[in-house]
Amino acid sequence: MIVPVDPRSADEVGEFMRQVVLHSVDASDAEKQAYLANIGANLAAWQQRPETALHLQYLRDGRLAGVVMVKAWWNLCHLFVGVESQRRGIGRALVEAAVVHCRERSARDRLQLNAARNAAPFYEHLGFARVADAPASAAGIAYRLPLR
Repeated sequence: MIVPVDPRSADEVGEFMRQVVLHSVDASDAEKQAYLANIGANLAAWQQRPETALHLQYLRDGRLAGVVMVKAWWNLCHLFVGVESQRRGIGRALVEAAVVHCRERSARDRLQLNAARNAAPFYEHLGFARVADAPASAAGIAYRLPLR
């Protein structure tokens, strides 16, 4: 079941994402720490102004199994699925739900993200295209998906 994240549960969602980063993201320890700092900043900004971003969670048997956040309705900044729930369609379902919501509200014609190395094939499978003029960096590999 996909439902909006309640800003009051930001600490729980943040801890969930921290665990996923530490246990399943292909990155150096320094990169993981940078990701975690970015996640914390995005969560804090979202908590202050939840209307500025789409934040959805996937609940499986009443427990948090995945989460997606799209800032300004075009910048997919977080997609995390619990290690035990990966490869079960949860990430796909969250992205598809986000696309539907963003099509309705985004001022831009695309969804954009920076993918971790191990997540790049997932995004390509969903139809995201690598941004040719954007080199891979510590922030990840740049991808876009048309919204219209």
